[in-house]
Amino acid sequence: MKTPDQIEKIKAVILYIMQSFPAGVDYIKLFKILYFAQRDHLAKYGKVIVDDSFRALKHGPVPTYTYKGLQIAEGKSLEGDFSNFLKSLKVREKKVYATSLPDMDYVSGAEKRSLDASIDKYRNIDPYDLSDLSHDSAWKEAIERMQDDPQKNFITIIDMARAGNASKEMVDYIREKQILKNALS
Repeated sequence: MKTPDQIEKIKAVILYIMQSFPAGVDYIKLFKILYFAQRDHLAKYGKVIVDDSFRALKHGPVPTYTYKGLQIAEGKSLEGDFSNFLKSLKVREKKVYATSLPDMDYVSGAEKRSLDASIDKYRNIDPYDLSDLSHDSAWKEAIERMQDDPQKNFITIIDMARAGNASKEMVDYIREKQILKNALS
């Protein structure tokens, strides 16, 4: 269950990405730009941009909260209240459109730089080529775990950081943060 602040942050980041696509963007491109930004941000700063879990699916990593919200916007009958998240987004034919600007109070300067770098690098690449690029070591690890248990398709943030070429010290830092977070929850 996401907190209201986590939802606002995810929405702000999605809307920030959407500013670069005023004519809308398909799911795959949106998800991959977010994934690559998150992966590189983890490798560089040891922090996630959004608290949205990524699952390894056929076309690469997919942010689960965001995807579920967009599916509800399409009219699929799924559980959960996504009304606040979807206030600023429209979906038509698997293409996402922003209806408002992001609340930049939720996006730090470092996160903006990571998002901008991902947008600049991947905005003009075909979505299916992006899908292939996202089949990195983190995605492969999750796919392997799925062979044992289909519910183990979550991409861990440590695997994601490693896929982004994080140093051993950064991976250790992320691990320590995860241990501390788990101990306090």
